[in-house]
Amino acid sequence: MRYAAVLVSIAMLLAMLLSLCTGPSFDHGVVLTLGFPTGQILHLRLVRLAAAAIVGASLSLSGILLQNLLRNPLADPYVLGLSGGASLAIMVWIFLIGLESQAVHLLPWESDVLGMGHTAPAFLGAAGAAACCFWLGRRTRTGSMDPVRMILAGVIISTITGALMILINSFLPAYQQNHVYFYLFGYISEITPAWLLLVGALGLAGAWGGGLFMARTLNIASLSDIEAASLGVSMQKTRLINFLLSSALTAISVAIAGPIGFVGLICPHISRRLVGPDHRRLLVIAPLIGATLLVLADLLARISATWLNHPVPVGVITALIGGPLFLYMMRNTTGWR
Repeated sequence: MRYAAVLVSIAMLLAMLLSLCTGPSFDHGVVLTLGFPTGQILHLRLVRLAAAAIVGASLSLSGILLQNLLRNPLADPYVLGLSGGASLAIMVWIFLIGLESQAVHLLPWESDVLGMGHTAPAFLGAAGAAACCFWLGRRTRTGSMDPVRMILAGVIISTITGALMILINSFLPAYQQNHVYFYLFGYISEITPAWLLLVGALGLAGAWGGGLFMARTLNIASLSDIEAASLGVSMQKTRLINFLLSSALTAISVAIAGPIGFVGLICPHISRRLVGPDHRRLLVIAPLIGATLLVLADLLARISATWLNHPVPVGVITALIGGPLFLYMMRNTTGWR
């Protein structure tokens, strides 16, 4: 555990340093530059670096909690529809703000308050999607949780929210639709508001601390409901806390960068291969791996501007990296040929 934590921490620091020192320059066309930045460029890259690290750690931690909750290795915020629910709530909020601003002339401070309020809809959207997934995933006769039904319910919820987001996007003004397109595929910006990063950092710290405090309970919750109850663990209470923490973490990541897939899915699996199934270790390693992965993915997204003259959404990078990696890990685990 100690060596794994040291190696992962070193990898994360190296990824952050590489992200700071590498990026496109638009002075003489779009060219790749190397070297430690200064001034405004340093500030912009630090903001983007902080956003990527917070989002990666939040998604990875949320994936650990959801996989423990469902006892299913395929659970993550994206698959279960939490990311879709949070994204849909934010898009509805943006749409309503647009209608309100057209109907009533808002003062600058009123516009700022409305703009800062989208983190609350994100949490409500993620929590609502989680509640629907849990309700639809119950066995009708016994009322107990069926992990397979919950995964299927999550996929359906994710599909429905995706369709609704495309529908709402068609009603937005043309100048906003391109920004929404990047948002729907996951996009990290250099102009992320400082208050949003602060809320994200505090929320991540609180959820991370809560998860570490519950680590022993999460280990017991990995057993069957009957075994967990015999050891004094209330599964109903544990599931409620897991749902709330996962919803908060998903809301943080979606508010900052939009829906990003595969980070919450593959980082817990990588962590288990390094330190085993003990949540006292997983909850330390997995967020660090998530932060490292998303920092590197965002670096590739920024570098892509030198090849394509515009950056690729970071969600596309994580899908291209995470999908094949997860299939490779599954093949080695299940013996696919």
